[in-house]
Amino acid sequence: MKKLILIFGLLLMCSPVFAADMKPVLNNTQLLYSPKENVFSVGAPADGKISLSKRTSTGTGNYSIYSYNNNEVMLGSNYEFLFNGRLISCHNADLKIFEVVYNGKIFVEKELTEGQIKEIFPDAEILLISHFVDKKITVRKPAFEKKDFLLLNDTDEYFHKYSFHPQSVKYSPVAGLFKASSIGKITFSHFGQDKYTIYVKNNFGKQK
Repeated sequence: MKKLILIFGLLLMCSPVFAADMKPVLNNTQLLYSPKENVFSVGAPADGKISLSKRTSTGTGNYSIYSYNNNEVMLGSNYEFLFNGRLISCHNADLKIFEVVYNGKIFVEKELTEGQIKEIFPDAEILLISHFVDKKITVRKPAFEKKDFLLLNDTDEYFHKYSFHPQSVKYSPVAGLFKASSIGKITFSHFGQDKYTIYVKNNFGKQK
């Protein structure tokens, strides 16, 4: 019994930690949206609420499709999660993050600002693609500690099937989110081509 408790504790420690309540939306998940409260939730159909069902498109991209009231909307994302009653959609090929909102007739996506994204990932330092110089950037983390970073694309670049090396820095389906555990070099590239290089150094001074 003690071994089970220890294993469970270790799993919790290794799991990604996000702000507040973040729940992934998987295929065939039944979502409810309350126009009155402007809130998404998971559950069975209820009066006064719009029921949405998720599935994934076939072919290249595997975009998410939500069906509701004999309608459907295809998002530009392939990963969504609920955050404090909001439906957040990650355009992983674009390194951009949106929110799905209801305009009174249909559901649409609205791109989030850097500040709004920071509210969702308060512990992650945001790295804008436009801030890379010759596709290189240097970041700092506290000495002897780990630190989260989030790549965001504020350009017209496209990042379909890009990945990090080493792969161990990835711990989330959010494409640009990674964790730096030690100093060194991290690359983000398309099968080794078109590399973006992140140099991680320790910061021995006080963090602002």
